[in-house]
Amino acid sequence: MKQPSSRKKIGLALSGGSVRGAAHLGVLEVLERNGIRPDLVSGTSAGSVVGAVYCAGMPLDQIETLAQKMQWRNVGHLTRPRLGFFDSRRMEDYLIQLIGDLSFDQLEIPLSTVAVDILSGELVIMNKGRVVTGVRASCALPGIFTPVEWEDRLLVDGGLLNNLPVSVVRDMGADYVIAVDLLPPSMLPERPTSILSMWYATVYTAMRATHMEATSADCVITPEVGPFVWTDFSKTPALIQLGRDATEAKIAQIRQDLHLDAEDVA
Repeated sequence: MKQPSSRKKIGLALSGGSVRGAAHLGVLEVLERNGIRPDLVSGTSAGSVVGAVYCAGMPLDQIETLAQKMQWRNVGHLTRPRLGFFDSRRMEDYLIQLIGDLSFDQLEIPLSTVAVDILSGELVIMNKGRVVTGVRASCALPGIFTPVEWEDRLLVDGGLLNNLPVSVVRDMGADYVIAVDLLPPSMLPERPTSILSMWYATVYTAMRATHMEATSADCVITPEVGPFVWTDFSKTPALIQLGRDATEAKIAQIRQDLHLDAEDVA
């Protein structure tokens, strides 16, 4: 693939969104088809999962196949409620099966995952040590998954403070940032009918308020995932397609911004 010597360093900021994270795969597919591969990636929650597997070098078609077989049992098991209903250590085991027990500096593409220290209220950027720990912490949705003890911190889902980590990938050195937003400002797909769905509606509303960094991205891709329930893995193929569709709608802008011509397509 031909690249101009002075090309911009591309950063990709992947938001959280639970099962909706499958849409990130469709985004990556269209970018790659157009000869665009990120140099740096930041991810929150579901975005950290996709980011970790992609940055480890797994081919996209293989990731998509695995995503379509994904079940909740791959990421957690029910535990006696104390700090969460599900223990997510099973997620670490599953990721190790897929990419190995890598450290951040062993990834093919630099990655930062985003978590929150629930004790201090601070945003924690994880880009050193074990990748699986960084991913698990970024996905530890309070009340659902148990928090992750790391050094002297108690870490939970980064979406509480920054669900669209544009500034994180900027700080990593990105010149041009593509942000993928999976929490569109739309109505919930269904009226809450249980304590769990009411809890989700509350968290969704709170996390939407953490998307203020969207305006600082060079391009924001927003797949139309609003109607999809956050717990339903059966919709993975449709979510991947929505990611493709949303990226196709923006690809001309991205190519123009990056000064790509026909020869730059892989």
